[in-house]
Amino acid sequence: MSVRKAVEAQLQADWGDIPELVALRVIATERELDDITQPTALIRAKSYDRTAAAPQSHRNVGLLLTLISPYLDLDRAGDQLDAITPAALDYLDTRYSHEAATAVGYGSRLAFDIPFTVIASKE
Repeated sequence: MSVRKAVEAQLQADWGDIPELVALRVIATERELDDITQPTALIRAKSYDRTAAAPQSHRNVGLLLTLISPYLDLDRAGDQLDAITPAALDYLDTRYSHEAATAVGYGSRLAFDIPFTVIASKE
């Protein structure tokens, strides 16, 4: 199983217990999503690098988590993402190294990008 798919499964399992995140559809894919009818967490690959602490057995896998609102109305989308984004950051805080959440567009929708790093075994 790829690191992206493993993270997808982990988020689906864990976020079912977090009220602000339970409604998110979690999907790991590199393709563009065209049918966004519910809040969506998109996981895409960003980078692969050596892990300084364990260069022979592990690697850093950079992923990009994009939180996408289905609303085309920017005020509604902003309100929705104002609840989802801090909850996602709180979840990531205790599990992964991550960067700041940055407001972006996903097509005509409002979204937030959160780059994060997973330390994965080479096996």
